[in-house]
Amino acid sequence: MNWLNNLERKIGDKAIPNITKIFIVANVIGSMLYMSNGSAALYYLQFAPSLILKGQIWRLISWVLMPTGSMSFWSLLFVICLWMLGNSMESYLGSFRMNVYFFGGFLLYDIVGILAYLILNIQINLTMYYILISMYLLLGLLMPEAEVRLYFVLPIKMKWMVIVYFVMFAYDVYTYFSISPYFGIMYGTEIVLALINLGLFVYGCKNRLSFKQNMRQKKRKAQFQAQFSQPRPGSGITHHKCCICGRTEVSNPELTFRYCSKCTGNKEYCQDHLFTHKHV
Repeated sequence: MNWLNNLERKIGDKAIPNITKIFIVANVIGSMLYMSNGSAALYYLQFAPSLILKGQIWRLISWVLMPTGSMSFWSLLFVICLWMLGNSMESYLGSFRMNVYFFGGFLLYDIVGILAYLILNIQINLTMYYILISMYLLLGLLMPEAEVRLYFVLPIKMKWMVIVYFVMFAYDVYTYFSISPYFGIMYGTEIVLALINLGLFVYGCKNRLSFKQNMRQKKRKAQFQAQFSQPRPGSGITHHKCCICGRTEVSNPELTFRYCSKCTGNKEYCQDHLFTHKHV
C-alpha cells in the first residue's frame, strides 16, 4: 500500500488526533440517550437508507451515536479499556493511521449499507461497536506476543485474545444467520465488514511496519556496528533493557524492545510492557 504511505506524507499532519476517544464518547452519548428513554432522538440518528435517499443525509454520519445497549459496570470497564487501548495504538501507529482505520470502516459501512438496501432491500443495522472492539484484534495481529492484563488483573498474551475474539465474532454471525438469512444480513453484516476493514488495515500496517521499519532498523544497526565493536561474549554488556522487568536482548533474545514516546528520559520497554506500563 504505497499509496497509503504517500497519502500520509502529504496530508498526515491534517489527521484528527485522539480519534478513538471521539468515537468512544459518541457511543457513550448514545448509551446515555438509550438509558434516558431517548428513543425518539435515536430514531432520527439511526442508519436508514430509505430516509437517506429522501434527503435525511445526516443519517450517514449520525449512526455512530447508536448504542449497543445501556451502560453497566462491565460496559464502563470496557469503555475504560478501549480508551487506554486507543491511546496505546495511536502512540504506536500514529494519528493518521488510526484515522484511516476508523474512517475506512465508517465509509465501508455506509457504502455497503446503501448497496444492501438498493440491491436486497435490507436495512443493515450499523453501530461502531465491532469497529471499536476490533482494536483488540488489531493489537493482537500487529504484536501477538504483547501482554495485557484482562480487566486489569489477568495477564494474557494478545495472540490468545485474537483467537477468543475471532471465535466470539464467528459465534455472533452464526447466531444471527441461524435465526434467518434476512436477520443474519441485517445484523451480521456489520461484523463481517469490521473484519474486512481490519484485514485491509493490518495488511497496510504490516507492509509499513514490518518491511519498511525493519529495513530502517537494519540500516541503523549496520551503521552502529560499523562505528562500535560488539561487546565481548560473556561480558554482560547489553544495548537494550526493559525498565519494568529488567530483561535484555542477552537474557531474552526473542523479545523486541521499543522506546516509549510518552515517557521522558528515553525509557525502553520490552514488548510485554510497552502498552501496559505507567508513563513516567
